[in-house]
Amino acid sequence: MFFFGIMGIEEKKKSIKHIQNIICKSCERMSTYELIKVYTVFHFFFIPLAKFNKKYYVISRCCNSIFEVPQDMGELIESGKEVTIDDFNLKELYVNSRSGNVCNYCGGVIDRSFQFCPHCGRKVD
Repeated sequence: MFFFGIMGIEEKKKSIKHIQNIICKSCERMSTYELIKVYTVFHFFFIPLAKFNKKYYVISRCCNSIFEVPQDMGELIESGKEVTIDDFNLKELYVNSRSGNVCNYCGGVIDRSFQFCPHCGRKVD
């Protein structure tokens, strides 16, 4: 957040939708994507005056990889239209390459030597 006088610029993040039953582009597991919108707000006394620099991303729940979604597709999904997200529409920004397993119950990344998940406490399969 940046303030000059009584005005400021702030970056905001908003969760739009959870897209279920989709094959992750990164790890190829059945997963859920969370669509988020990141934008910049210019405000006066904390009253938003202008929103700009809008971008849409999906975060894969299985491996926490992050992909950028085209802006027009993100706007259609945000408006409530049914849009299919294909792998060729997603631009890889961060692919989780940590060596480890992913818990089938909570989605947390765990070390391969663990017998129980440190996040949820369940036995690792």
